[in-house]
Amino acid sequence: MNHGRPASPSSSAVPAQAPGQAVSQHGPVERWTTRSGIRVRYLDNAPADPVGLPVLFSPGVSDFAEDYLAALEFFRPRRLIVVEVRGRGRSEAPASGYRNVDHARDLAAVIAAEGLTRFHLMTFSRGTVGALELLSTHAGAIASVAIGDYPGEAVVLADWFADRICATTFRGIPVLERIERHVLEALQQEGKFRDYYAELADLDVPVLVAKSEEQSLVTEAAVDRYRATVPGVEVITIPGSRHDIFRPVRNAYPAAIADFLARRASGL
Repeated sequence: MNHGRPASPSSSAVPAQAPGQAVSQHGPVERWTTRSGIRVRYLDNAPADPVGLPVLFSPGVSDFAEDYLAALEFFRPRRLIVVEVRGRGRSEAPASGYRNVDHARDLAAVIAAEGLTRFHLMTFSRGTVGALELLSTHAGAIASVAIGDYPGEAVVLADWFADRICATTFRGIPVLERIERHVLEALQQEGKFRDYYAELADLDVPVLVAKSEEQSLVTEAAVDRYRATVPGVEVITIPGSRHDIFRPVRNAYPAAIADFLARRASGL
């Protein structure tokens, strides 16, 4: 197990790069920060002349930043930063420290490292939890929120979570080549329930919820809760998707966010 050392997924989808080096000749730049007490890796599309506020993206539980190369390119000339919080991708995978607030601290470390004073917040799946923890510490910096197929709460992970997810693949790669078992176990043990709906409402910024067409984690009850609690929330469905709203069309969710920002956050 990779306790306290940088994670090293075996997939060639995560090539080793020198800090500050582009992942490909014209691709995003790989960056690191240790401001949260561990090494956190992130990819930055780093447009030469950025347009609008940057987007800070907190992906799902077993995602690599490289899973989002298409999104990083799509958002240009708007800046997109994709963060691998602790235990994901090549970020450090400590033996413990996987509470909701710990993930938020990793995101906050990137915010501080990049000097972001205002940004749009984008999430997918379990990455939503750490991102929504930022509502209590960075509310004044968040210009909008786009939530990818997750309710407005930190769901308690079932006792079978680690065993079941370890036996699966995600985007064609076995999960245990994406994330180490001890990280999944710690997420299961340390993650606590928290309700974020009221904080989303109090934020008073545009909120988009994108749910999958099938197997969505946003139940009808969650849709009702969003609509009853968050003024002006928009709930959309990504056609053909089954929880992974980046499949079958990789940029369907980013395109929905771009449209949303053009309509609801014009000029930002």
